[in-house]
Amino acid sequence: MGQWDDKFERAQKKWESWHMHDYPQQERVLSSIIEDKARHMPDHVVFQFRDDPLTFGDLNEQINKAANGFRALGIQKDDKVAIMLPNCPEFLYVWFGLNKIGAIEVPINVALKGNGLTYQIVQSDSVILVADTEYLDRLGNVSEDLNTLRHAVFLDRGGNESKLPAWHGIESLWFSSLMDHPSTTPTAEVGFSDIASILYTSGTTGVSKGVMLSHHYWYDVWSDAVNYARYTEDDVLYSGLPFFHGNAQGITIGPAILADAKAVIVKRFSAGSLWDDCRRWNCTEANYIGGIIPILLKKPPQDDDSDNPLRVMVGAAAPVDTWDEFESRFNTKLLEVYGMTECYCCLVNPYDEPRPGSCGKPITGWDVKLVDDNDNEVLAGVTGEFIARPRRMFVGTTGYYKQAEATVDLFKNFWMHTGDLGRTDGDGYFYFVDRKKQALRRRGENISSFEVEAVINANEAVLESCVVGVPSDVGEEDVKTVVVLQKGATLTEAELIEWCEPRMAYFAIPRYIAFRSDLPKTPSERVEKYKLKAEGVTDDCWDREEAGIVLKR
Repeated sequence: MGQWDDKFERAQKKWESWHMHDYPQQERVLSSIIEDKARHMPDHVVFQFRDDPLTFGDLNEQINKAANGFRALGIQKDDKVAIMLPNCPEFLYVWFGLNKIGAIEVPINVALKGNGLTYQIVQSDSVILVADTEYLDRLGNVSEDLNTLRHAVFLDRGGNESKLPAWHGIESLWFSSLMDHPSTTPTAEVGFSDIASILYTSGTTGVSKGVMLSHHYWYDVWSDAVNYARYTEDDVLYSGLPFFHGNAQGITIGPAILADAKAVIVKRFSAGSLWDDCRRWNCTEANYIGGIIPILLKKPPQDDDSDNPLRVMVGAAAPVDTWDEFESRFNTKLLEVYGMTECYCCLVNPYDEPRPGSCGKPITGWDVKLVDDNDNEVLAGVTGEFIARPRRMFVGTTGYYKQAEATVDLFKNFWMHTGDLGRTDGDGYFYFVDRKKQALRRRGENISSFEVEAVINANEAVLESCVVGVPSDVGEEDVKTVVVLQKGATLTEAELIEWCEPRMAYFAIPRYIAFRSDLPKTPSERVEKYKLKAEGVTDDCWDREEAGIVLKR
């Protein structure tokens, strides 16, 4: 097992003698917490971007510059700013710089294209877009529709800053100009209950919804993570998951700040580099989504697999049949959580008493139960829908931005309804069963079947389509679509992929396509999706990956 045999014992002793500084409710404002950290430990490296360390002092200084830059562009309290950046320090400057003046970050999935990209920027009422130049092509294609924007700020990480795009009615400037402002702390009144972020869901039976998160809610998410994963100042967190996801923001970025720890950030997850990265920086924790676990296990075994510093990996949807094998081979603990942006990590597998396959117990200040379609609680062993409600004030989402009806649906009978199905055992452990809603999950990305169908159905040759998830060989799901063509129309599978590619995120583009004469339907003409899902990958399914088609990211 090597030198890391005692890593669990050493971590336990540290945890027993260490206490996180818990800020009073009135002081739970994200950028104010960072400023306090910078005042007391300016030289502490809190983030490591490959070879670029970032101290609390430097982070706070850059946050102030960004805040003053946004002020100069006219940003006021409660204004929204869309962020379309990769994992980079600039993302943090923008996020917390906005929060410092009471404005709201709207992180955008960098894989979005077409209507999906336009919708999130415009529906959120974002008045400024901060984007990397690598996304200029897809942004340029929809620039005429971005009618809420006043400014577009572009980051050119290559440092060229050669030519700014000229979009009608939108003033463009370089990120360096935004940051060319004093590093003094701006004067602003920001409260713990103010909205800090709007994070978009993937959509289920309808369009995506903007989940509003307050400063206090983020603080609660971060401090819970410190406690259930037992982070201390000695921990080094590792993540290659994207900053626009709640996972990275809630389980890596924030806990590293609160625990006075360090987070090592890479651009994206790589099975080939994860263990070497963790050894290089002595990482004690790493994030995962379900597909990561089987991918790591499929790598050829190495003599030093167990000789690594990781004591815990935190995430969701680890396949139960590989749980013990993974922990034994890599000498680390899997810590499963369950939740969604609206009720973040309302279930956690207890650190000392985990059960493989379970997504845990309600140990983070939430009440969770399973109910039938009439909201009656079901018995242990019976499948029902997860519903949750916080036990503390100012915890959980305040609702969906500008979607009052969807907010009411979410809080039906004063409980948040997740749309997910599960069961419990006799000891109060919860187990995820399936999705009641029509969302798919592919390699950590949530996909709306409704939105994928809308793109496919917009093709003139298509009469109708149905999109479902089918089991993937690396865990979670792959996307399958069954398509009915217009009478007399012709369309090949490759042509349909070509149609989809500029109109949706790469991860949402179907892997399997089957052309059929009709779809199974109920007497009321509703498509019976469960039948198409249950049949899996059939003989008439064309496989994009077998065809050798490589998608552009």
